[in-house]
Amino acid sequence: MRNIISTILILTSVFFRAAYSQSAIAANKTGWRGTLSSLDGGLGGTIIVADEDTLVINSYALEDGLAPALYWWGSASPRLSEGFRISNKQVNEAATSDTYTIALDAGRALEDFTTVGLWCEKFSVNFGQATLAPPTSGGSDTVGAAPSGGGKVMGNAGAVNGVWRVAVGVPVLLVTYFLM
Repeated sequence: MRNIISTILILTSVFFRAAYSQSAIAANKTGWRGTLSSLDGGLGGTIIVADEDTLVINSYALEDGLAPALYWWGSASPRLSEGFRISNKQVNEAATSDTYTIALDAGRALEDFTTVGLWCEKFSVNFGQATLAPPTSGGSDTVGAAPSGGGKVMGNAGAVNGVWRVAVGVPVLLVTYFLM
């Protein structure tokens, strides 16, 4: 019986390794944030990684969104001009709300970039950018609180809007299942 369980665990671990590692990288960036610089158009706000497919800007400001091809870009370097589009939604108006949501729907993932900015593709103009980094502890603008009870959380954990998400590897779940 132990040999069967071991074989299942090994096969499952190999099979799910690629999918799990992708989601683990994204889960590790949940809660990362950066403050937008204002280089043009009155851009401002704080970008927060909400989940693997979404960035949210709090205190969002954009006074002039009339550039002809304005899109959210990401870059692996501090130079936004070396980057790529991360959202296919064109920004074509000034801010109408203090919160803005960026869907990562342009074929790029969180692990592809650490710099996020608003870029005019037609004229190669950077409206402003932020470097995403893990949140600092003790700040007033925290993403969530730690789970109560003092227990240790296994795997990757992060909170968004006060809701905790925990990513636990499939082998851990299988071991738990077979030991019950």
